[in-house]
Amino acid sequence: MTTTPTASTGHRARPGSRREDIAAAAIELFLDRGVPATRVEDILAAAGVSVGSFYHHFRDKHSLAATVYLEHLQRFQRDLLVELDRHARTEDAIRGLVVGYLRWAGTDPRAMQYMHQCREPSVAEISEGEEARLKQNFYGRLSGWLGERAATGELRALPHEHSLALWLGPAEQLVRAAIEPSGHSTTPDPDALAAHLAHAERVLADAAWEALRRPTPGDTADQAR
Repeated sequence: MTTTPTASTGHRARPGSRREDIAAAAIELFLDRGVPATRVEDILAAAGVSVGSFYHHFRDKHSLAATVYLEHLQRFQRDLLVELDRHARTEDAIRGLVVGYLRWAGTDPRAMQYMHQCREPSVAEISEGEEARLKQNFYGRLSGWLGERAATGELRALPHEHSLALWLGPAEQLVRAAIEPSGHSTTPDPDALAAHLAHAERVLADAAWEALRRPTPGDTADQAR
């Protein structure tokens, strides 16, 4: 029977702790080799910890992979919701989440890359229940906020799926293209990646606001000309 790890900010280890060292080493190895090709012994050597220390914190490497994925996902979602709550004005919140998404990826690109890439079936099976719960809560909050702002007439009354795609979809696509290199691109170094994403903040924030804000009569008149 598969046990689903629970993501909890209360259980995140302090920087420099053995648990944090294990998690950081595992991310690098999982991204470079994949979970199946990474041995527990490889993680121990990279983290500089003992076998006992590893099994004190994690049941096995698949549990480790799933737990680290869920913790990063929860941290990412929490940080974006904090950004949402920080703004009273609708326009500032729309823009702020776009910028927050890009800056999060620029600050911790390996964590973002891990969330996108490290989804082997064995890891997905362990984490799927908790992942579904986290995403339901996160997107539920965003959808509720969008509905409230549409009801006040500040935003267009669109299906929430459309609004979310217009809001965060371009930022997600830009980040994905930057951290998941294909045949026509290469992964930039961290400083170059951060600069690349920072350069896009204004244009993507502008685009999100223009796509979601409710048109004014003046806008309609301009479009008719």
